[in-house]
Amino acid sequence: MKEEQRRILKMVEEGMITAEEAEELMESIEQDDQSTIQEISKKVDWETGEAYKQHSKTKSKKRPFLQFIEEAFSKIKNVDLDLNFGDYYDVSHVFHSNKATFTTIGIDIFNGDVTLIPWDEKDVRIESQAKVYQSKNQHEAKEKFIRESEFQIVDNILAFTIPSKQIKADLKLYVPRNKYTSTRIKLFNGKIHVNQIESEQLEMKTSNGSIDLSSFRGNILDVESINGSIKLEDVICERVETETIHGSIHVDGTFKKIEAQAVNGSVYCNWQGNHAEMGFFKTIAGSVRLTLPEKVRVDGNLMTKIGSIHFDIDNYAIYQEKREVINHSLHFIANDKMKNSLHVEAETKTGSIWILPSKKEV
Repeated sequence: MKEEQRRILKMVEEGMITAEEAEELMESIEQDDQSTIQEISKKVDWETGEAYKQHSKTKSKKRPFLQFIEEAFSKIKNVDLDLNFGDYYDVSHVFHSNKATFTTIGIDIFNGDVTLIPWDEKDVRIESQAKVYQSKNQHEAKEKFIRESEFQIVDNILAFTIPSKQIKADLKLYVPRNKYTSTRIKLFNGKIHVNQIESEQLEMKTSNGSIDLSSFRGNILDVESINGSIKLEDVICERVETETIHGSIHVDGTFKKIEAQAVNGSVYCNWQGNHAEMGFFKTIAGSVRLTLPEKVRVDGNLMTKIGSIHFDIDNYAIYQEKREVINHSLHFIANDKMKNSLHVEAETKTGSIWILPSKKEV
């Protein structure tokens, strides 16, 4: 518990949470230590989704929130970022491949923004605008950029990497408009923007930067930022997992399962479609606003420490409610006569929770 407390104090020191929010976290840790309930699993167990229907007999499979914070700070601690390298040279370069054939995309750069753009051409084009540090002249900077950049298409895999910390490369990647098996974009310092991508799996991760996705078709969507907001629009897939430490989360789309977690930021979800099954939403310093489908039965558990709970939907009943000075929890059922069933859990420490109908804007 002492190690967890040190991490929370570090969050206060860096301005990520207030002293009041830290106190709430400390209390949660103490309560967890006193509990005799067996520790729940690290990830949501999507394969046993039917278990949620027996709410009174089962526990949530979502990852412990403090573990999420712990992992994020471990990532920050283990990466040494120092961009104060002094003077730099601007370098422009275009990577190109004619009539490329591949089913997997892998992008991994340390410093820079990435924009992925499917287009109707058969070629791959990567436009790069880079700042190259610690070079003596323009020619050396150009050579250094080419040497540190790796672009290849081998075994149906398009791979582009720039591991150097001394290069800040903003990239625009144009790829054929196909259905891909796997698409992965990983940055340390930089923003990610993806538009109109179809991929069975899409993974986007950055430690410092926002992530913006518009129009995704696939099965699994995994999005993570430590310092940055996340915006996912027009998403149609089976499963969404998204988390950030500092920043808000916006999700709009049709999916069966979702897990969205933030620390310092609000969580918004406009959930569409009639095949929703399970959703977990959690934040510490922020609100949770959920727009839920109207043609599914909703079994929901809501909890806030010092905020309030608001309903703006019809056909719901409160089955259990607990109000204390700093705790407000509620179990409700909505659209009870609908065939398909959706289980929702929403929790915030210092914010409020809103449950809205699909006709409303989030």
